[in-house]
Order: sequence, then structure tokens, then C-alpha cells
Amino acid sequence: MISVALFIILEAISLGQTITINQTEPCFFNQTAGIQIWKNCGVGEDYLKAFLMGWEWVTGGFFSLIIVSIIILMSYIKYHKVVYPIIVGVIFLPVSFFIFPDVFLSFALLMTGIAFGILIWYAFIKQTKEY
Repeated sequence: MISVALFIILEAISLGQTITINQTEPCFFNQTAGIQIWKNCGVGEDYLKAFLMGWEWVTGGFFSLIIVSIIILMSYIKYHKVVYPIIVGVIFLPVSFFIFPDVFLSFALLMTGIAFGILIWYAFIKQTKEY
């Protein structure tokens, strides 16, 4: 049984199939581009994207998500109410369709669901107990 599995693995390795890997280096690291770097990176077309390009690369594409999460966390720390971070998240939700990455939407919906779950749990469990 082991020899059959080993034979299949060796045959798969020897096929020599070429695997195409996408470019992992961002366009602003191209040292040989010269003045064409502005055109290749699309700086003249979308200034906001060009400004955030380095930050998005450093944070792995989560720069906007980190900024909005910090704003939501600051509103919760200041007011100690779950409703205010939800309101901030809802305000940022329409803007996220145009500026923020798609990951923000799924993260925002997940965090809103968790916040509403905590709010419901608090209302039914904590507020109904008599101490």
C-alpha cells in the first residue's frame, strides 16, 4: 500500500507541470522602472490608492480595517456602550464599498453580529438577575 502511494507521488513530481505564481513584489519596489513607476503603479489615476499603497503593503491589505477598528475601539473605551461602536461601524459601512477592501465588509458584519449577541446576552441574562 505504501509503495503504491510512493509511486503515485513520484509520478506526480516527475510530470514537470509549470505553476504560475503571481507577482508578490509591489510595483513601487521596481528600482529599474525610473519615471515609469508613476504610470505603472497608477499614481496619476487614483491618488488615494497611491497614498495608501505603502501602508496597505505593510499591513497586508488591512490598513483601512485597522484604522476603523481603532476608531470603533476608541468609541467603546470612551463611552462604554456597545451601541456606539455599532453606530460607528454602520456609518463606515457605506463608505467601505468605495474606499475600504472587501475584507472590511465581512469583518464588520461579523463584529456587528458578535456585538448584538453580547447586547442580547447582557439584556436577558445580566439585567434580569436579581442580586
